[in-house]
Amino acid sequence: MDNRPHLQNIIDSLSAHVAVLDGHGVIIAVNAAWKNFADDNDSRLPEYGVGINYIELCAPGILDTHGMHGAASPNPVASDFSRQAALGIIAVLMHSSARFQLTYPCHSPTEQRWFLLTVTPLIVDDHRFAIVAHENVTTLKQREESITAALIGTVEAISNIGEVRDPYTAGHQTNVARLAIEIATVLGLSSDSRQAVYLGAQIHDIGKIAIPAEILTRPGRLTDIEMMMMRSHSRVGHDLIAGIPFPWPIASVVLQHHERMDGSGYPDGLQGDQILPESRIVAVADVVDAISSHRPYRPSKGLGAANQELESAMGLRYDAQVVTAYFSDSIQALARQMYDHA
Repeated sequence: MDNRPHLQNIIDSLSAHVAVLDGHGVIIAVNAAWKNFADDNDSRLPEYGVGINYIELCAPGILDTHGMHGAASPNPVASDFSRQAALGIIAVLMHSSARFQLTYPCHSPTEQRWFLLTVTPLIVDDHRFAIVAHENVTTLKQREESITAALIGTVEAISNIGEVRDPYTAGHQTNVARLAIEIATVLGLSSDSRQAVYLGAQIHDIGKIAIPAEILTRPGRLTDIEMMMMRSHSRVGHDLIAGIPFPWPIASVVLQHHERMDGSGYPDGLQGDQILPESRIVAVADVVDAISSHRPYRPSKGLGAANQELESAMGLRYDAQVVTAYFSDSIQALARQMYDHA
């Protein structure tokens, strides 16, 4: 790389910790910030890692499974973050990604630190290199966590409003949230999606605060007008929280939790992929708890009846993958624990 001295001056001017990798992932240059960070943290990499394959350093053996070759470097088993970083670098070097970013922890014994990894391609004389930059984003991460905690507190406060007015509704929402988060975990949803599932489930019936108590608890069949009022709770709940800037689609989960895959649900008659995955999960958990729990106007129908409902409508009213996850051994054990006494 003939332009290396010029490149060195450029990367030394950057505050992020920067390494330049060749087409195989080998470190060919690092900047002053990288060296300073290594010195401050007692790094034992010779020559600050120059000459070592950075991909192998992150995840030993990963190159052999992705059709790339490089000089391996001894390293412990890769963490999830390290493996993601290695795969991101490979994607950039193999032209399958224009850029890769990952926020990861780099904690020291004295503080909790977070860094943003950014990998971008560098083309010089038809040769493809990669610029790997690590930027300390601890302050931003702490602010984000503070905001997240405040928003979760908002959801808890909203849920408490429902509990004051209707203890049954509050208990139902908690049960649905408990089931829904387990289903989301079995399905392997991202942490953001799991958060949306849990928080959306925790307040999915908040719109019922607008329905008269005598309608909520009345035994027997409701009139058409009363049924319209009951079905309005999804949209009322959505409208109550739609103005809160949640980073998760909680308002949509509240709005859609009575939608069905075949379009037979409400309030909008959505079908299939028109319904958020998070809403499909809450819909299944909601049905399980509604059938399995005692209600003010009738006794529990039992977990068996709930399971029969899901089995009979799997792939029709309810998402087949969600129902399959619900019938996993771990969730069935949880459901029996929750409802066998009902």
